[in-house]
Amino acid sequence: MKKNGLLIVMLISLISCSDSDDKSSESYIGKWTLIRMGSNNPAANSIDILEWEESYIFNSNNTFSKTRKRDGKTTTISGTYSVMKTTDQTKFELSYSAQSDIIGSCTALKENLYIINDIGSLYSTWSICDGPLLVYDKK
Repeated sequence: MKKNGLLIVMLISLISCSDSDDKSSESYIGKWTLIRMGSNNPAANSIDILEWEESYIFNSNNTFSKTRKRDGKTTTISGTYSVMKTTDQTKFELSYSAQSDIIGSCTALKENLYIINDIGSLYSTWSICDGPLLVYDKK
């Protein structure tokens, strides 16, 4: 009887641990909205003016959409993404099927983003190739 009780307790603890791991592994699923825009110029980084509105939506089936609203025009594109997790950060490689001027990247149809796990914000790597520094928060 004690063995059965112990077995049930172990199964419940395993199930509850796996459920919490699944939720944390998908914490990036959902909508991320642009909150800060800057440049490599430290003085410009202190200005809180967004030149456009932008968001990403990450779906659990490894697809995403990106929307930008600028000058009264809304552009939406989509594609697939892959995720690589390390202890410190979660890296995303986004792949687009067609060229668009809202792809913030050094290469034509790929875009890289990352989440610094301790901070929780999503960062674009576009600033590496003279694009703006873009920071997103999950809404």
